[in-house]
Amino acid sequence: MPAHDTKKKKNQKPIPQQPKPQQPKPQQPQAPVQPKPQTPAPAPGQPRDLVDPSVTRDEKTKALDPYTYKKNDRGAKVFGPDGVKAGDVQQGYIGDCYMASAMSAVAGSKPDAVQQAIKDNKDGTFTVRFFELDYSGRKTAHSETVDADLPHYGDMPAYAKSTEKVDGKQYMELWPSILEKAYAQWKGSYDAMGNGGIAGDVMTALTGERSSQVTTAGAGENDALWTKMKAASDQKKPMTAGTGGEEDPRYKDPKAGVYGWHAYTVMGVEEAKEGDKTKRYVVCRNPWAKRRRNSDAAAVGDTTNDTAGGVFKLEWAEFRRLYDNVTVNG
Repeated sequence: MPAHDTKKKKNQKPIPQQPKPQQPKPQQPQAPVQPKPQTPAPAPGQPRDLVDPSVTRDEKTKALDPYTYKKNDRGAKVFGPDGVKAGDVQQGYIGDCYMASAMSAVAGSKPDAVQQAIKDNKDGTFTVRFFELDYSGRKTAHSETVDADLPHYGDMPAYAKSTEKVDGKQYMELWPSILEKAYAQWKGSYDAMGNGGIAGDVMTALTGERSSQVTTAGAGENDALWTKMKAASDQKKPMTAGTGGEEDPRYKDPKAGVYGWHAYTVMGVEEAKEGDKTKRYVVCRNPWAKRRRNSDAAAVGDTTNDTAGGVFKLEWAEFRRLYDNVTVNG
């Protein structure tokens, strides 16, 4: 994530240099959905300017964070020239890694689901279709209409953004921002969805398929978890993985390159013949679009921290040690 001007304005709190922790607490209640304000109809031939969902709030003061909505003035398109990819998504300054990792997982496995979810209304707005499943598995569609005005900190989007670069300018692909904004509007505000959530719910909302979570506890070398993940990888099913608490000693060593209370995209699993043995690996992606915090990368000499786009590979035993759960969609 690029560095930012750290000079503080009067009465403005400093902006964190990494996204907030995001994994949901067990049994976390859903925030109540707030009624959406009505937007007046535009003049004939003019683009629509919709009421935007409220930004995040300071956890202590409850004051709105200092982010300003800006219109899309860079000529950004919804989808880039190379289509929808897992690596398109970069999480911003909001506690929704569950959202970013899920978007990345669906983009990598079912890019058509992302493209079909967003309808360009040709008037400056986009209608995003989400799915809901009831207990019987019955699927219903839910739609939210938003424009491309995005919360900014300085000249960059404050929340989810693209990793695309066009003519040297980053954040040119709109689909991650549009999906996140529509989801925030659905849940009531960015603050309502930006303090943890469930990646499986987001994957279900995008694909219409049920998500199931499996714990890594007790997983061995030849167990049902590997079989499930291998089948999901072969069938191109979206997957995410979640870690334990932030204070867990597993995440204190920067060499681990994995952080607590965080959700990651599982890009797939691999088996490789090494001598007379077959080794197993899990390919993960940090939705920060880099593996480590900058300070941790410098401490361990990780020169590929940015160039790898957040993608890294762990041996099966190390993956089981560092991650607490895996969620498979479909």
